[in-house]
Amino acid sequence: MRILAFDISASPGVAVLEVKGGAPSLIIADSIKTSTDNSDSERYAYVEAFAVKAIHEHGPFDLTIREHFTKGGSKRATQLVFGSWSMIDSALGKYGYAVDGEITPTEVKRIVGGKGTATKDEVEAGVRRLLGLTEDYKFKSNDASDAAAIGLAYLIKNGIIKGAE
Repeated sequence: MRILAFDISASPGVAVLEVKGGAPSLIIADSIKTSTDNSDSERYAYVEAFAVKAIHEHGPFDLTIREHFTKGGSKRATQLVFGSWSMIDSALGKYGYAVDGEITPTEVKRIVGGKGTATKDEVEAGVRRLLGLTEDYKFKSNDASDAAAIGLAYLIKNGIIKGAE
C-alpha cells in the first residue's frame, strides 16, 4: 500500500509512505518554502508544481491523506492555507486522485507524538520511532516530518499499521 500525505500550508510538506506486511517505510519526505516576496499566484503555482512533482514521481497511490484544517490564526493565514489546499487538490485531480481522508492536528500529535500537545520535536521523534529512522536522518523541515506524521497517524487510527508499543 502506498500513501501520499500532505501537511498543507503556504510552505507545504509531503510524504510518501509504503506499507508492506503491516510495516511502514518512508519513500520520501519533502517540503518547499514560499516567500512573501512573491505574489500569491506565484506562491500557489509553486505549491501546485511541488504537489504535481510528488504525485508524478512517486505514484500510484492507494490513499491520499491531509491534515484537517478549518481556520488559521488570522484571516490572511487562513487565506494562504486554503489557497495552497486548492492547488494541491488541483494537482491531485490532474492525476485522477482526490483526498481520501483527513486527520486533525491534535490526533496527529496524540497518536505520533504521545500526547495532544506534543511539540514538533516530539512528533518528529515519534515519526523516527515508527519508521525506524536513525538519528542521523535529517528531515528537510518540520513540514516534511509533519507530513510523514500525518500519514502515519491516519494509518494507525484506521488500524492499517500498529502504533508504538
